[in-house]
Amino acid sequence: MKKYMFFLSLFSLVLGGATTLDSIGNEISTTAVTSTEISSESTTTTTESLGINDNDTSTSQVIESNDREEEMMESNDEVNHDSNVSESNQEQLKYVSITNENYVIWKQPGLEKLIDQGENQQKTFLVNSSVDYADTKYYAINNKDGLVGYIAEDEVTEAPNSFGVFYEEKTYGSITETSTDLLAEDLLTVIASSETLKNKTFYVRGFYNDFYGERFYKIYDYSESFVGIVNEKSIELTDSAWGKKHEMLNYITVTNSNDQIWKDFEFETGLTTETLKNKTLQTKENYYHVKGIRYFSIYDNKGVFLGYLAESSLSIAPTAGGKWQSTDQYVTVTKNDWTIWKDFAFKNGQSTKPFFNKTYRATGYYNHYNGNKYYSLYDSQGNWQGYINEGGVTSAPTPGGKWQSTDQYVTVTKNDWTIWKDFAFKNGQSTKPFFNKTYRATGYYNHYNGNKYYSLYDSQGNWQGYINEGGVTSAPTPGGKWQSTDQYVTVTKNDWTIWKDFAFKNGQSTKPFFNKTYRATGYYNHYNGNKYYSLYDSQGNWQGYINEGGVTSAPTPGGKWQSADQYVTVAKNDWTIWKDFDFKNGQSTSSLFSKTYKATGYYNHYNGNKYYSLYDSKGNWQGYINEGGVKKASGKQGTGFSANKSVLVIRSGYSIWSDFNWNQKITTNSLINNVYEVKWYYKHMNGSTYYSLYEKNGKWLGYVNSDAVRERKGVAAYLGTSRQRVINELSAHEHDRFYLGTPFRGLSSSNPEPFLSPAGAPNSYGAGMNCTGFVACVTRRSGGDLNRISGITQGWGSYANAYNWRDALIRNSDYFVYNTVDELLRAGKARKGDLIYFDPVWTDPFYDSHIGFFWGNSSSENKIWHQVLAGNQISHIYSGTRYSKVYLFPQD
Repeated sequence: MKKYMFFLSLFSLVLGGATTLDSIGNEISTTAVTSTEISSESTTTTTESLGINDNDTSTSQVIESNDREEEMMESNDEVNHDSNVSESNQEQLKYVSITNENYVIWKQPGLEKLIDQGENQQKTFLVNSSVDYADTKYYAINNKDGLVGYIAEDEVTEAPNSFGVFYEEKTYGSITETSTDLLAEDLLTVIASSETLKNKTFYVRGFYNDFYGERFYKIYDYSESFVGIVNEKSIELTDSAWGKKHEMLNYITVTNSNDQIWKDFEFETGLTTETLKNKTLQTKENYYHVKGIRYFSIYDNKGVFLGYLAESSLSIAPTAGGKWQSTDQYVTVTKNDWTIWKDFAFKNGQSTKPFFNKTYRATGYYNHYNGNKYYSLYDSQGNWQGYINEGGVTSAPTPGGKWQSTDQYVTVTKNDWTIWKDFAFKNGQSTKPFFNKTYRATGYYNHYNGNKYYSLYDSQGNWQGYINEGGVTSAPTPGGKWQSTDQYVTVTKNDWTIWKDFAFKNGQSTKPFFNKTYRATGYYNHYNGNKYYSLYDSQGNWQGYINEGGVTSAPTPGGKWQSADQYVTVAKNDWTIWKDFDFKNGQSTSSLFSKTYKATGYYNHYNGNKYYSLYDSKGNWQGYINEGGVKKASGKQGTGFSANKSVLVIRSGYSIWSDFNWNQKITTNSLINNVYEVKWYYKHMNGSTYYSLYEKNGKWLGYVNSDAVRERKGVAAYLGTSRQRVINELSAHEHDRFYLGTPFRGLSSSNPEPFLSPAGAPNSYGAGMNCTGFVACVTRRSGGDLNRISGITQGWGSYANAYNWRDALIRNSDYFVYNTVDELLRAGKARKGDLIYFDPVWTDPFYDSHIGFFWGNSSSENKIWHQVLAGNQISHIYSGTRYSKVYLFPQD
């Protein structure tokens, strides 16, 4: 805009007076020259006055052209070749526009034409001088780059300013640019920015081609009132009053009911909006008509073009859902396999199953582009649930929702609730007079508040009101609510009736039931005012309903309590001890197994079984147990259980009893560290376990508290490892030199560590092991605790001495003794990983023991892994010295 302001200032100076005009002219060209004197000097003067630099390409081109003209004139003619050329005249600065369609621009008048293909037609130029040639005045016309050439005076029209002359044209234009100015008719005043007119369409009544090569259009509104003049950059011409096409892809909702939809740009009438009101359609483009009305193309959901609709008849929608339609109503979801959606992309939704038959508030809805109506649902806490197709709901007149027909009986179970007369919850009464009475519910409502309300009638057909389902219990018959009980009754009437239903048509006499006991699992407070027990026999067969006046209650399902004074031992570890005779509350007998209890009584239960009632020594009741799960005992010691274990006496001060009347035979003081066999054990009612001890020769010793002895276990359990871990350690090195080949180092120190140094992981003493050191090293690397050896015997060499292993293991683990290796292999006891110990012949001068791992894959395979003088090896079973016994210490 700055360049236009410069020339506006210039025009102001021109209009201001002749003196100023002359001064402006003098700045552009100070002397008049003849046509033959036009040179680079005069050109430079002109371009300088126009603000053009000598280095500009356009200026150089003009200079080069003049040079060529001079060369031509010099070579052919005199400088003044035509007497018709007069001197150049200085002209007052002015603008002209080429208005002659057949104009000619001369490089030099009469000499050479400028071939421009008519591209300068209607353009505006600056004139600063003229030349008379052949009785015709030629203006020197300049553009912003300098001299263009000469043109006859009658081929141009003088313009009032740099915008040139006005050319009439009748067409239409839509404003597309918002950052340019809107000029007044004087072309000087800025009316506004084109931003206020963006996208609007106007009449175009002509244009100006300004000196700077830009075009300006004069625009009018539909009433033919002048709007302004805009730069061509801000407007897009069209041949239609509808203006520019604005492409878009949106959804619209029709908001008016009786507006015209136009078929085409000729306003041919088509549909009206009568059938389309509130429907959502798609629009792909819009036009801003010269009338000032914006029209949108509209398409249905099958893509069929319906026509053009005025903006005032529609609302642009953000999604395919269309325009939000406000409402305030209640709906009940009636489809359980439809979808409630979180958006109209229909990708985020969930099944209506959890919403089925529930009532929600619809605060509004959308008439979707797909042709369906979707309600927007909220629950009673105001939480939005989503959109649902109207086909999946039923509208309701109240927040109660849809009426759900039913035909059932209910019993009122709350005595401080309210039964309502309407869903305004203002008119109601307490349920006290209705409590425990049975009524007929002819229907119900799943209310918006999330609760279900039954509509109740009494037996005379009088409506009582609406009650929350939480205040009643549904019943399948007019008997009302089933009242659970757990009691037994004896039929005391022999001429009454036991009924099969509450129609009181199907029944039989109580004669065959008389004086028999049955289980009443429940009763009904019938709506006729009577109480009826429901009876079952011991096989669970239902007998019928009997009026409570025809029976007498019994205290337990077992019948009469039978007193007893009996000790019993629980003999089943997978049965159940019951807390009641419903047989629902019980526990496994696994924690009671082999323990002794006192049975203070029993029940001959109606199911045909006998049940003891058990108490422990502190008088704590344990429950009822079927007699098949216990063994009777002669005393508090209970019944004995067979055992086959070896134990070591480890504590003194305990009695060895001859019987359970606590007659002492001896004490354990004289039996310390002796091994005995246990063939029976008793779990006494006092909580202790007593072993029945036998010597090796089978002689019975007596009963001893199990705390006085220690059960001998396998080697692995005693040392805190396992057979598998030992085998894993050895197997990992069965084919390498970790153990195998380690040199022998004889025991020569009380420090055991020098003798536990395998070749694969030698310690600071270097590689070397004795036979016991090898066994100790493997055990420790398998997770075993060697202190269980050294801490027991405290002998020389610690856990690197085989005698210490023998003594510790004989006391604390199970073992077998054989006379020969062959006897051991035939016995079938040996398993891979077990320890083999050779006890020496003590009379030999160089007696010694030996120890190693049995390494046979079967109990009869003659194979040992041991450390010998030749080094660590796997070989047949032998000892380097004579032996008197072979001990087998199983790992487990």
